[in-house]
Amino acid sequence: MTEVPGSIESLLGERERVRPASAESWRSVEVWLGRELPPDYKDLVDGYGDAVLLGHLFLPHPEGGDPRLTFMQERRYFHFAYGEVRNIPEPVSLAWDQLVPWAYHDWNGDVCLLVPPLAGDDWTVAVAFRQCPEFLVIHGGVTEFMRLLLEEGKLSRGWPSGGPLWKSMADSPVV
Repeated sequence: MTEVPGSIESLLGERERVRPASAESWRSVEVWLGRELPPDYKDLVDGYGDAVLLGHLFLPHPEGGDPRLTFMQERRYFHFAYGEVRNIPEPVSLAWDQLVPWAYHDWNGDVCLLVPPLAGDDWTVAVAFRQCPEFLVIHGGVTEFMRLLLEEGKLSRGWPSGGPLWKSMADSPVV
């Protein structure tokens, strides 16, 4: 497959998963959310999900060992943990009840969130830091977030580097 510059594959290399999630699996997630997910996020999950990226960033898959929908439905715990944080950035606070947890960092418990667009804007990524509760907002979506991590080496605060780019979860049902 030819890599398209600025695509997930141009950042991570050839897809590691040979079977993307079924349309039905994605539909169940999007019905629960009440909206469609951004295409770059779905590309990332379909090609590289149910795995750990960069040694510590767990990326659930709709048909993986910790199914995507189950992972997202636990946002109530996220609300409880971060609800009292001061100075929540406006994009995050305005979409508080619609935030979509999409990955977590197993080193320190940080959570990556998809922030739905407001009035025609693009999706945004936010990182909720657990150790010192605050948020980092990255405009440009999942592809820009991954580009910052992989091409510019701008890891979020406290994230160790040097782990494997991609490693499947043990006993992953996604092949």
